[in-house]
Amino acid sequence: MTYEALPYFVSENDPPAKQSILLSAMDLFATRGVDGVTIRDIAAQSGYSNPAMFKHFKTKDDLARTLFETCYRRLAFVIQSPTANLRTAITGALALIETSPESVHFVLENLRRFWRALPEDVRALGLLGAMRRLIERAQANGEVRAEIKAQLAAALVLGILAQIARMAHFGELPGRPSELADDVFNLIDRGLGA
Repeated sequence: MTYEALPYFVSENDPPAKQSILLSAMDLFATRGVDGVTIRDIAAQSGYSNPAMFKHFKTKDDLARTLFETCYRRLAFVIQSPTANLRTAITGALALIETSPESVHFVLENLRRFWRALPEDVRALGLLGAMRRLIERAQANGEVRAEIKAQLAAALVLGILAQIARMAHFGELPGRPSELADDVFNLIDRGLGA
């Protein structure tokens, strides 16, 4: 796990131990799932002791929730940017997957687990609802067939993004995620296009 720069879910202002713990936990959680990771696993990978982790986080679940909320906010921002349309939201999500596949994979795999623990202001940034609104806007503009159920179409788009994030995280994706934008749009166009 090497980074040229710290990923967005780690602050430059955090002490080195916290940075290492966040990086290690994200890698482990995205790879094995939260339940498949122990405090000892995080300590061993980060190079810091269990007490160092407890200095920054109350529990492993507290650490996972912190990472989830930070990553969820970023993904929601990408999809709900004030200038977003269906194309820019998908392109932005692919760019985020490219820079941090583990974070997008972690969020989309753990929505059920952590959704209710999010603060109300974050839950208001619902990914499915935001994607549905983008699809409804695309329907109004004639870019997506009007008879398509927007909620199902939103689930389709988020499902495609989730699989791309998973493949990118596990090194199963040939090429860069951003190179897939046209292919994703072609799939969407075949399934949803006007």
